[in-house]
Amino acid sequence: MSNQRFISRTSSNFSIPVLGLLLLLALFIIVSSCKKKQSGPECIPLAGGSELEVVSHTEMNVQNMADDLTLFANDTSYYDYNDFYNELTSEMPTGMLPHPVAHEVVRYLSTDNNGNPIQLTGLLIYPYNPPPFGRVTAPIVSMNHGTELLKRQAPSRWGSGPKSDYPEVLVAHALAIWYGWIVIMPDYQGMGSDVDENHPYCVKDRLANATADMVIAAQQTLSCNRNAYVKWNGKTFLYGFSEGGYVTMVAARELEARNISLNGVVCMDGPYDLSGTMLSVMLGSNPFPVPYFLPMLLVGYNTMYQGTFPFGAMLQDPYRTDLPKYTNGFYDETVVNSKMPPDKILKEVFTNAFYDSLQSPTSKAFKTLYQNNAYVDWTPKSKMLLWHCLNDDCVPYGNLVTAMQSFSQLPNVQPVTWPAVKPSGSSTVHVTVAPRAFYEGSRWIYNLAK
Repeated sequence: MSNQRFISRTSSNFSIPVLGLLLLLALFIIVSSCKKKQSGPECIPLAGGSELEVVSHTEMNVQNMADDLTLFANDTSYYDYNDFYNELTSEMPTGMLPHPVAHEVVRYLSTDNNGNPIQLTGLLIYPYNPPPFGRVTAPIVSMNHGTELLKRQAPSRWGSGPKSDYPEVLVAHALAIWYGWIVIMPDYQGMGSDVDENHPYCVKDRLANATADMVIAAQQTLSCNRNAYVKWNGKTFLYGFSEGGYVTMVAARELEARNISLNGVVCMDGPYDLSGTMLSVMLGSNPFPVPYFLPMLLVGYNTMYQGTFPFGAMLQDPYRTDLPKYTNGFYDETVVNSKMPPDKILKEVFTNAFYDSLQSPTSKAFKTLYQNNAYVDWTPKSKMLLWHCLNDDCVPYGNLVTAMQSFSQLPNVQPVTWPAVKPSGSSTVHVTVAPRAFYEGSRWIYNLAK
């Protein structure tokens, strides 16, 4: 009632001071609007397919994260995902509250194995303020996942199987909840909704494109107040372990070629040196702890370079039949490993002629591996952390050494050698050290993102 009286009185009886104040206010709004327009370009309308399309949306909080952690054994004898989470939370500034997060399966326009347009899938995880609070402003971190043999364990399939099969998604949730980051996780070609394709494992241009396209789509979608809950603050980071370390390096190269500014790149225990360090693993006489690595590589390279990596010329019986049949993303590592030599010596699958060709720097097979080395023909401009465990038993330390030799002591590239780690139980050093790598890499980004 009192509001009505106020409106009635002022509408019929404006005083000079009130009119003056209103005119000044109008002038201030006009001037502010002009300044805003001058400070930067207006938001450009999104081109068709350049944004992230939401397929499903769920919301999570700290209790959900705590519940998920119970799926991972808490072993005091080594650094595990429980330690990662506890250390992350204990180092947050006093008074900083965790964010609830939105977890979305998304689609975006990219290219398939033949370079044709296709919608690929991935995860978008971001912090938000419940209404009536405003948007959270945050950096984008592309967390590029490691080797996944099963398509159902790609990030966008989170929840379709046991959550313990998706430790990297759990890490991404923690980063969004506690650091307040926007985390994107591309599935890559052949791992998401495009299940009919083979995964181009360690094929540079395919994985680089899948990741770069999702980064750019996220930047477009989350800028200019287009999302109701979160806004990109203009900073972008890449972050990955194992195959994700390789993807991070090649995606950084691709994004720099597209003139996209990166604020930091974290490559951890990745197989960057395919024609050197990793080829020595393939042709060596020692057992390899995870034999399925080789079938994944050969199926990916047969898919992309069939004339150079034909199964008939590459593989002896029964491997030329069994490896393509069972390395299709629908059989787990127990099955694929059982189709490899019982002594786990990888070279035994090759024909003599193909084995010889891999040893020759002039052969097409060797040159193809060389061109897919992550560091070849590139001088990174972005700040980069190259982190590697000294005794990694799946992705040897030589990958870091060779990459650093190529980068010629660039001041923007920081190598970190993590001391030797004792494997947990029957696991590998590579798997055991992953939680530590994720923590160390996240702290490096945290210090740059402040």
